Amino acid sequence: MAEERCWVKVHHSRTGEVVVAICDSELLGRRLKLSEGVYVDVSKSFYGGMLLDADELDKYIKQGTIVNLLGERAVNVAVKMGLVRESAIVMIDGVPHIQIFL
Repeated sequence: MAEERCWVKVHHSRTGEVVVAICDSELLGRRLKLSEGVYVDVSKSFYGGMLLDADELDKYIKQGTIVNLLGERAVNVAVKMGLVRESAIVMIDGVPHIQIFL
């Protein structure tokens, strides 16, 4: 079911960073309001790689040197892995977000 899935895309930078972008499936294509006149586009080019079950995300998170997580399912995986505290989660237009530097 799409409700239990997340989009995952792995980016390799020229500087050697491995950026793993993960968002809950229903967020792809949305525009989230950060502040007046400032938006976060949940773009296919950044997040839209593979559609995976949430229980498969940990192996991708472990690959990253920078991990960008957007949505309840995506963020909860990192919390369960012990990588972030719930107090570090930022809300963007009512959607949980966290960025991890590993």
